[in-house]
Amino acid sequence: MQVSTEKKEGVQHLLTVTVPAEDVKKAYDASFRKYAKNARIDGFRKGHIPTKVLEQQFGGQIYSDAYDSLVNETLGQAIRESKLEVVGYPKIEVKKATFKNDEEFVYEATVEVNPELELKPFEDLKLKSIKATVTDADVDNMIETLRKQQGKWQVKDDAVVAKGTRASIDFTGRTDGVEFEGGKASNFSLTVGETQMIPGFTEQIEGHKAGDKFTIQVKFPEDYHAENLKGKDAEFDIVVNSVSELSLPEVNEDFVKVFGVKDGSLDTFKSDLRKNMERELNRAKYTITRGKLFDALVAQYGEFAVPEAYVEAEKERLAKNFEQQMRAYGMKKLPDSFKKDDMFKDEAVKDARLGIIVRKIVESLGLKNPSDEFVEAQLEQFAGAYEDPDEVKEQIRKDKTQFEAVQNAALESEVVAKVMEKAADGEEEMTFDQLVNHR
Repeated sequence: MQVSTEKKEGVQHLLTVTVPAEDVKKAYDASFRKYAKNARIDGFRKGHIPTKVLEQQFGGQIYSDAYDSLVNETLGQAIRESKLEVVGYPKIEVKKATFKNDEEFVYEATVEVNPELELKPFEDLKLKSIKATVTDADVDNMIETLRKQQGKWQVKDDAVVAKGTRASIDFTGRTDGVEFEGGKASNFSLTVGETQMIPGFTEQIEGHKAGDKFTIQVKFPEDYHAENLKGKDAEFDIVVNSVSELSLPEVNEDFVKVFGVKDGSLDTFKSDLRKNMERELNRAKYTITRGKLFDALVAQYGEFAVPEAYVEAEKERLAKNFEQQMRAYGMKKLPDSFKKDDMFKDEAVKDARLGIIVRKIVESLGLKNPSDEFVEAQLEQFAGAYEDPDEVKEQIRKDKTQFEAVQNAALESEVVAKVMEKAADGEEEMTFDQLVNHR
């Protein structure tokens, strides 16, 4: 067998493989014998079909099986002889295969390899490390949030619609004097400051009381989702049925016990709450840092060719995640217009480049496996919220799939930490709310 290698565009190489005639004959004879043994043709006994008849009936399949056999038997050796680290499965094109007159079998294999990257200095990234802590005020604000979650809405006869209240309203909308689809509702619940409405809608209801009837004027945004309403003027007849205010529970023993604090102690509750908030803060701080670092790395290395196999794998991953999200919103089937190649191509290429960059960094850092301290930190992150963290950690360690996920997360975390040691150029202070509500 002879193998020649030619560098092509980007990460592609062309292997031309020539298989000797004697090996070609063996492959054809083996394929022929298989069909001669198993073929069925009316008028002939199984295993006793004349050669010409067999070739007339099954010639294409015999040749195809012989092609596949020759490629499968020689491709691995050809790649090894080329000394290329091939990514994905090659594209095969047969150039010469007559299986007549003892001729050679020639095929081309277009293969892809990882691009050769030169490691760039981490110091050039100049990123800000995040400085943040959970303050007493943050804990108090969280308690207020929890009180609101446990609060009960109560109708107040003399209450006016204002921020923090909830109004039950009827409305009928018109454009050009004609009611439009979706513009009418009864007993619609509108929480001021939370329910998203078109600009100016909620503001014109504020200050009104139960029993008020009035008309408001609004304008639909130019980017409104309904094509027939984009940028149009509209009016709504409004009836305020009732106005409710949120009655908050007292922060006492009963309130604290709702959140699993068995002794009902406010100090214990605050301590547990702070631990959970610190865990959430650290998770958010890492997520933001990782995102900024990865974006900076992609920008630092710029555009370079990547194996199509990586891009396709990323498209599949992104499409799968998207489909799961849509199902979570109740969509059972994606629309026929959904095309993963169009929707995810740019993001898939970016993610494929990032994967190559990170693998290069991992190699340069000599990180075959994550350090014990990073594995333990990940285990704590996963198990820390449970009543018995040590028991949960042990369960994770015993589950191969779960523990591999922990190790992968730990390795990524260690890479981020080690790169940031050199990439950090000063600090950026952020509050708890800024971190956990970051978009």
